[in-house]
Amino acid sequence: MRLSDTTRREDGPSSGFGGRPSVTGVLVAFAPPGSVEGDRFEVGRSFTVGRSANSDLLIRDDKVSRRHFRIRRDGEHHWIEDLDSANGTFVQGRRLHGNRPLNSPCVVRAGDAVLVFQTHARGITEQVACPSPAIAGHFSRGPLVRALREATESTRHVLLLGPTGTGKELAARVLCTLINGSADPLSLVAHNCARFSSPEEATTTLFGVGPRVFSGVDARAGLIESAQGGVLFLDEVHNLPQRVQRSLLRVIEDGRFERIGENLTRDAGDVRFILASNAPGPSFGLAPDLLARLRAVALPPLKERVADIPEIFCHLLTKALSAAGRSADQLLPLLGGDHFEAMCLDGFARDNIRGISDLADRLVTRVNTGIDAAETIATVFEERFPDNPVSERFLSPDTESEKEKRPHYERNRDQIIEMFGECEGNLSAVERRLRARGIVCSRRWLAIYLERWGVRPR
Repeated sequence: MRLSDTTRREDGPSSGFGGRPSVTGVLVAFAPPGSVEGDRFEVGRSFTVGRSANSDLLIRDDKVSRRHFRIRRDGEHHWIEDLDSANGTFVQGRRLHGNRPLNSPCVVRAGDAVLVFQTHARGITEQVACPSPAIAGHFSRGPLVRALREATESTRHVLLLGPTGTGKELAARVLCTLINGSADPLSLVAHNCARFSSPEEATTTLFGVGPRVFSGVDARAGLIESAQGGVLFLDEVHNLPQRVQRSLLRVIEDGRFERIGENLTRDAGDVRFILASNAPGPSFGLAPDLLARLRAVALPPLKERVADIPEIFCHLLTKALSAAGRSADQLLPLLGGDHFEAMCLDGFARDNIRGISDLADRLVTRVNTGIDAAETIATVFEERFPDNPVSERFLSPDTESEKEKRPHYERNRDQIIEMFGECEGNLSAVERRLRARGIVCSRRWLAIYLERWGVRPR
């Protein structure tokens, strides 16, 4: 059953990213155009994938066998089993032999399709329209927009929580649109509190300065006044000293404040506060009274959004290419299952979306030097994912790394050709039987050398 066909609903906690019943599913992170109908499928007691019309997930790809692999539930655990597929099932980048337990999230490859097995896939049944600016990653977009909308309806001020690089400022901009209730977002004034060098600088920047307070400094408005009628977004708010947080609390409670050195109490107007923090721990480094007056929404890291990585990458690559005056049509068609599998396996756990953005920028920079696009992609991916299980697939047949492999394949040429004939062209079987003889080869390089030698299946 496709998850998009389900209609279950259940109210969740007041804060956080989830809030829907636990669902175990297979998400299609990438598949060749037209090869799959739907992008999310619920896993029951038994779930089959293949080219057969009887499969729970039908993949129209010649590299996929009629019965390719199966996932079965045993109590609270799930197992994956290869069904003697011709080209193999790959779990976390490694060839699957027999069956093995599945963890979540888990990247599974069948043919050119990259799938993600995920338990506790809360909210992915939702199809929620996303206001501008759009949030890339349609698997997580629905529950995130729902959580943001619920936050704006329940309180005036919001706290966004999540590691660095999870898109808190983008979420703040979406909140501006939701708060305004139209396509035109409220104006957003943003500042990173980690940039304050002292409590005094934090206070004067936020609240402003009265006349003749400092020698040579004119009276000026602070960020709070600048954001009147709109939204003030304060990132890394846990860096604010406690006494500054208490002053901020008064503004949130009664909408009143004074500029530094001034006795005049000012009205903060209808400014809305969106605070953000990447600090771990139950208190987030915030004063308890301030924390109690905010609606918290947690943004998950990419390691919990693995299936969204390909879409986020394509979005950022298209944006970087556009800024460089180039069309996305020059690069996107050259990206395939190998590239998206490597990205999903990596997960960008260290730097989240910033890591994906860096990869996109590297590609655009290299392409702008005039190097062949396909060669650029292969080189950049090999450099970025050197220890990835699929890294060898990025190597061009003319690279130095391939030249180092040449003696190994040439030395075993006769056995490779003989085994290729015995296995009737099944490269997975050739790889397996050669390995049993102590000859370690990969399907990728077997295909390259067999084609070079002019060997074809009988």
